[in-house]
Amino acid sequence: MKILHVCESLIGGPASYLEEVLPYQIQIFGAANVVVLAPEGQRDSIAPSVNCTVETYRRTGRDVRSIMALALAIRKNIKLHNPDIVHLHSSFAGAIGRLIIRALQLRTRVIYCAHCWAFDRPRRTIGTRLYTMLERVLSRHTDVIVNISPHEEKILRKAGIPLHNAKLIVSGIKDLASLPDDAPPATGPMRLLFVGRFDAQKGVDLLLREFAQLEPGRATLDLVGAKIVDNDDLTIPPDVNLMDWVPRGALPAMFAKFDAIVMPSRWEGMPLLAIEALRSGRPLICSNHGAFPYFIKSGVNGILIDIGTPGFLDRALTKLENTDRAAMNAAARETFVTMFHRDRMNRDLVALYDGLVGKALEPKLAPTVVFEQKKRKQIADRAAVEKALR
Repeated sequence: MKILHVCESLIGGPASYLEEVLPYQIQIFGAANVVVLAPEGQRDSIAPSVNCTVETYRRTGRDVRSIMALALAIRKNIKLHNPDIVHLHSSFAGAIGRLIIRALQLRTRVIYCAHCWAFDRPRRTIGTRLYTMLERVLSRHTDVIVNISPHEEKILRKAGIPLHNAKLIVSGIKDLASLPDDAPPATGPMRLLFVGRFDAQKGVDLLLREFAQLEPGRATLDLVGAKIVDNDDLTIPPDVNLMDWVPRGALPAMFAKFDAIVMPSRWEGMPLLAIEALRSGRPLICSNHGAFPYFIKSGVNGILIDIGTPGFLDRALTKLENTDRAAMNAAARETFVTMFHRDRMNRDLVALYDGLVGKALEPKLAPTVVFEQKKRKQIADRAAVEKALR
């Protein structure tokens, strides 16, 4: 079996997700049969040890030229590699990939994982309505939609997207060989860490606003990441420690130096960073939007916050300060062990591939062609019956 994974961008979640699924698929299908299509210059976003074939296209942003380049690259690589499965990751790759495959009437099976649905936002706008309509139409040209959290099933129902071809495969990651020894001190200011894109979705602007309102010396804040999508200016106060992206493998040791990981997202699918924090035994201070309420029990393995209400960070810290932090760390770790190990995710994905490829690959023909075929079959059947009666 040959698999083609298509990403409009690797940076952040898509790269982390692929690092969990690619080694298993390479082991099952062979390195030559697992291909990734991604922007040139982003190959380093996937660990060098993942030795599958990586095809690239030229991306300068989310502009017309880049979209056309991705469309041509999808067409080229489907013809070049002739994959049994095209696995599309995130909204842009999902939309462009399905339109190209439909237009060319290709026989490959199509799996789409949004990772975070574009219309899953707090406010309904013209843009979200258009995204909803587009996803509703494109769902008809998708063999399977992979949802990575129960939250996604809920929003698909709300959007009027049928679930008959949807499959819930909750994201997972590999466990650590050993947990870091470092532990935050029991006294002193709370040490908070944010890791991710400095974009509106992730709510870093809300976090900075809240942090500025805290009593001096109550907490420290480190930000790791950079802007990817948004162009709005973001002012980082001098008392906030700012770092660029760090290798994914360095995160467990970094997590060990902090009391909590803050994720004030405005919308989310199933962020792998949250799972990585839980794996390291670190509680989350996270918004009550998206998938978080499905696995965070406030006061037990993290703190759920209402990002729409000012003062949310102060209240979260008060709750954290009055909680048995060692017990909360242990509960966070237990949540990972019981819910988010990658073995189950990988087995379910490969079983999904096997089930799709095991079916006869019927070409998606135009309605007029299908009508002509049915008409010829009816004439042939009638002739056979008349011959038998003579």
